[in-house]
Amino acid sequence: MKFSFTTIASIFLATQAAAIPAETAEQPSCPRTRAAVPLYRAYHGATVNHFYTTNQAEWQSTIGLGYQQEGTAGRVYASQEVSTIPLYRLYNPSHVNHFYTTSEAEAVSASKNGYTREGVAAYVFPTQICGSQPLFRLFNAANVDHFYTANWEERNSAIKSGYTDEGVAGYILG
Repeated sequence: MKFSFTTIASIFLATQAAAIPAETAEQPSCPRTRAAVPLYRAYHGATVNHFYTTNQAEWQSTIGLGYQQEGTAGRVYASQEVSTIPLYRLYNPSHVNHFYTTSEAEAVSASKNGYTREGVAAYVFPTQICGSQPLFRLFNAANVDHFYTANWEERNSAIKSGYTDEGVAGYILG
């Protein structure tokens, strides 16, 4: 009887241990939040163009080009960090439109349709991890303008103003 109880107890404990999820294996690696920088935002009303950059000097220089500074969209990374991917910046001079995407295929396609690559605007998360929030991507076909915001109300207001929801460009810190 003593042998049977020990055997049953061992089997029970082994099955219980196997049922414990291995959470540490699935946890994402998060970069240091101190390394995150503002994603500055500017808007040119006459040409209906939204512009985003992590470079404060570049952002400030947009004033001389007729842009109005709109603060920040959130925080991103200026260089590659663990668990981040590039957010490419492209520009179409014919439409005076900046376009941002994490998709290399989309960047290549845009390059074949009049857009010039301007490098990596920032590094963002591909999924909602590390306390991030969605950076919504919207497009207004009438004005040929891409607009990006992490603010849900601002997103909804833009949709009511003629923008089409194109999903999430990436995930950023608040």
